[in-house]
Amino acid sequence: MKIFNALATDENGFIVSAEIVLVGTILVLGVIVGLTELSYGVNQELEDLGSAIGSINQSYCYSLAKG
Repeated sequence: MKIFNALATDENGFIVSAEIVLVGTILVLGVIVGLTELSYGVNQELEDLGSAIGSINQSYCYSLAKG
């Protein structure tokens, strides 16, 4: 029982734990922002590709030489 009471009142790891939570939160927010920007970039590239494909001229004309 003495060991449990000693562990319950021990506060040595509190600061390290709080720092890890803060760093983890910042990392998660950074990953979310990065993935959002990646999503927007991929979407923009696909829109550009769609516009390029849509603007292809599909008509074909060939005139023979006349003489």
